[in-house]
Amino acid sequence: MSDEIESAQIQVFGADPRHAEVEARELREVLRRLDGAQVRFAQSEATGSGEHAKSAELLTPEVVLILTTGTFALARTAIKAWVDVRKSRKVRVVHSDGTVTEFQGGVSGREVQALRDGQGGRRDDRTATDPGDER
Repeated sequence: MSDEIESAQIQVFGADPRHAEVEARELREVLRRLDGAQVRFAQSEATGSGEHAKSAELLTPEVVLILTTGTFALARTAIKAWVDVRKSRKVRVVHSDGTVTEFQGGVSGREVQALRDGQGGRRDDRTATDPGDER
């Protein structure tokens, strides 16, 4: 139903918690451009106050966004396109009905450039030779 409003949690993962926050802010801006979509950061689950709460937040490997929209078809396309830009990007969407959709980054920018430069078939010398082959 198109007039029904649905919300979902979007978990953005990063190797470093600070990196995950930067990536989540970027994804939030992408999703804000969608008609009728509202995106905000979820409240932190860290308890306590002061420096202890801040340090607990920094140890979290993910940042959670809450997306509210009438339809997720366009949002899903936007999330997938955003994730595919970098191999390191990983997003988990938890819908209000409990279903989960995960997206993992695709080809890195460096790999795309190598393909454009005609080096797509060439393997990195460090990985092409097995260390056990040396005599």
